[in-house]
Amino acid sequence: MSFKKQRNSAAILVGCATIALGLIGATPAVADTPDPSTIESVIRATPATANDSAQVPTAETGKNAIDADVADAKVVVPVEPESGITVDTAAGEIGVALPFASRANRANAEKKGIVSYDNNNGSSTVPVITSSGTLQINSVINDSSAPSRYSYDLTIPEGGSIVPAGRGYFIVNESNDPVAFIAEPWAKDANGAPVATHYELDGTTLTQFVDHNTTNAYPIVADPSFVWEGILPAVKLNRAETKTATTMTGMATVCGWVTRYTSYAGGLICGANSLSIIANSQRAYNAGKCEELLVGPGVIGSIAYSGGYCK
Repeated sequence: MSFKKQRNSAAILVGCATIALGLIGATPAVADTPDPSTIESVIRATPATANDSAQVPTAETGKNAIDADVADAKVVVPVEPESGITVDTAAGEIGVALPFASRANRANAEKKGIVSYDNNNGSSTVPVITSSGTLQINSVINDSSAPSRYSYDLTIPEGGSIVPAGRGYFIVNESNDPVAFIAEPWAKDANGAPVATHYELDGTTLTQFVDHNTTNAYPIVADPSFVWEGILPAVKLNRAETKTATTMTGMATVCGWVTRYTSYAGGLICGANSLSIIANSQRAYNAGKCEELLVGPGVIGSIAYSGGYCK
């Protein structure tokens, strides 16, 4: 078994960054009076995230609204939405194109670490960069005329892939090292009631569907979150270990290995995802490959690999 502790160093992340010192002094300060129809909706729907926004310079003019190092990653959020968000970590660089960017307004600085773009279609896009290492891209849906589909075209490292994990995904590089974890989607109406939502992935385009209508209390807030800090180690299995992971009996041993490297919490996650790990390990083994377990916040993903430790 090969164990690798994933640690993203001071580069970019699907939403991360540190502005060059020379630019900070020339950057206009965050707006003193943020738009309550946008920022207050986000704060009400996701207070823990909004209150953890990174305390970095946030501007409305120039090239970048945010350009800063956050939680060992560099995050760049543009003033012009068509430029998209970029994130650079030790494991690789990611780009996130924003929904409706071609028709959206320039960035409005809501508070430090948070900007908004009015999409001019009954919705706004509100990226929040947290100090703990997450890019949460909120869609604020103002009324029933707003779209129900919000698409994000992702740029991933060359040779990398997007790996399903529960209702979310891992983005990995060519070496299968996790670059970021896309958490499962959520949506809430103005009363805090859940609104049905799900992802669909087409190539590298991630679309969040929000099933809203006139029965909901508006505004609705929905999001995908890209997490780079807090991703636990990746555990590579060799051929013999992959065979062990193909049965329920063997999974007890495999989860013991995961617990050893990732703590008791990792072992619990492994147990909860045993059936999917078994199915994926069977496919990998039958194809002459090995299985790698990607451990993220509350979920384990797995990906087949060959070469190296796979022998």
